[in-house]
Amino acid sequence: MKVAPVLKGGLRIDVESAMDWMVLRCIPYDARAGGLDLADRVSAPMDGDEGIGDWREFVLPDLRDGFNAQLAAIEAAVDAAGDEDGPGQVFILKEDAELWYGGLNQARLALEERYDLSNAVLAEMTPGKRSAWFRSQFYLHVQSLLLDHVMR
Repeated sequence: MKVAPVLKGGLRIDVESAMDWMVLRCIPYDARAGGLDLADRVSAPMDGDEGIGDWREFVLPDLRDGFNAQLAAIEAAVDAAGDEDGPGQVFILKEDAELWYGGLNQARLALEERYDLSNAVLAEMTPGKRSAWFRSQFYLHVQSLLLDHVMR
């Protein structure tokens, strides 16, 4: 898989194999891992606080909607790109860059929470953890390209 900037201000992801398609489809899957969404994870430390009722009523729904919109944008772009078995292209348009950045961040945060990747030693990882580490590194790379070439 190759990721490169395009002249119109977005990114193009050149998908070369079924495995590449799987990695792209893992972004929302990784973000939703464990069945607890990011809005709930952000709110969890406040559970005993006095204002948690107001937070859950007034802030949490909009926060959840925003996080879900990020993942929906990624799913829609990957779904619209075409065949899951062969080569294809996924475009991240300039106007969708923040949605992609946020969705990729959700996935990275969830993988870190699940696997403690920042403290992991690559040579000692199980195959599942190693796969999560490589996906997290890919997500970070795409985020870096978004920052460097699209979101400036």
